[in-house]
Amino acid sequence: MYLSRLRLNRNRVTLLWVANPYHVHQRLSMGCEHDPRLLFRIEDVDARSQIIVQSHSKPDWDAAFAGLPVLSGLPECKSFELNLVAGARYAFRLLANPTLKRGGKRLGLLREVDQRTWLERKMEASGSGILTCSVIPRGMMHSRKEAASGAAAQTHLAVQFDGVLQVADPTALSAAVGAGIGAAKGFGFGLLSLAAPGGS
Repeated sequence: MYLSRLRLNRNRVTLLWVANPYHVHQRLSMGCEHDPRLLFRIEDVDARSQIIVQSHSKPDWDAAFAGLPVLSGLPECKSFELNLVAGARYAFRLLANPTLKRGGKRLGLLREVDQRTWLERKMEASGSGILTCSVIPRGMMHSRKEAASGAAAQTHLAVQFDGVLQVADPTALSAAVGAGIGAAKGFGFGLLSLAAPGGS
């Protein structure tokens, strides 16, 4: 797989673009055509925004961003392989859309206790256990497919989870990293980032 970091500038075009995760996904997909599962996360770092992208194919960011002046520098991209070991511990970050299906609809889980329970259940099913975790509310994220068409905006509850997990099933966890966690992956949710505790 490939991991990319796209640092963004702060012009008006960028601010409007990054405010609509649906359009962000459209543009990223132009650089990763036919990718079976493109995952991304929009982050704010030192008063600037960046996008972390995970793809199964090597992205062509030059083609994707031709004519769209949103990047503040050259994209960073590296290939990686997950060599997970049972019992090993990893720091993790996950921006998720924790929901519950009810009456055919997905409802956001607003209470922290329910968000933690959701995460524990998802990670257990993905071959790991949560050792420590902070829960950071990120509010509601709004997306609109085509503003001119009058289409209704889509709203997703955003919660960031940072902590340490322990691997129980390396194969299951590797598959979960590749597929993403939870709903609304096309809107910037579900990318599970792992790192050795204390590492970068």
